[in-house]
Amino acid sequence: MMKRQKIRKFLLLFSFLLFPVTLYYFSPVLIIQGSFSGIVTGSLILFAIQFVVSLFWGRAFCGWVCPGGSLQEYCSQVIDKKVSDKKGYLR
Repeated sequence: MMKRQKIRKFLLLFSFLLFPVTLYYFSPVLIIQGSFSGIVTGSLILFAIQFVVSLFWGRAFCGWVCPGGSLQEYCSQVIDKKVSDKKGYLR
């Protein structure tokens, strides 16, 4: 495996392990509650950073840091099932 992929997999594992800690930062409800109180929340800052990063690097957050993407990455390694095209859906 290439060095870049090892770094990516490490970052994905790290973000997955921190997911219980960072769970509330991925909640848009916090942005609404904070806006009613006149407070800029960490969730708003996170979504703003994700938006700006996506303008320049596309889906870099999903492929390198997203806890949901890491769960998908590691589940695909555990369940190594190939897609079959028996009914012709993939054409």
